[in-house]
Amino acid sequence: MTNDEKFATAAHLYVLLRRKSGRVIDTVWMARNADYAVEVLRIARTQPDADIVRLADRFEALMFGVERPADNAHAFSGDTPAASTKYIGALR
Repeated sequence: MTNDEKFATAAHLYVLLRRKSGRVIDTVWMARNADYAVEVLRIARTQPDADIVRLADRFEALMFGVERPADNAHAFSGDTPAASTKYIGALR
């Protein structure tokens, strides 16, 4: 549990929350202040996005040492039609 790992995970969470919900968080403060982190994690878990929830779980494990069991309802499935056809021919 290094500060670098916590900050990197908070930064990834920032990017997803900003893109998908317009929510802006303070990543440095999140990595340093437990109360702020708990509130951001609460907000993140209300989002209907599996990647945000996964990152919230990862950050919680880094910050507080709490591991949550994998929940199939939040598991990302890469076989969705958008994921399977969106980048065909676009990747190099």
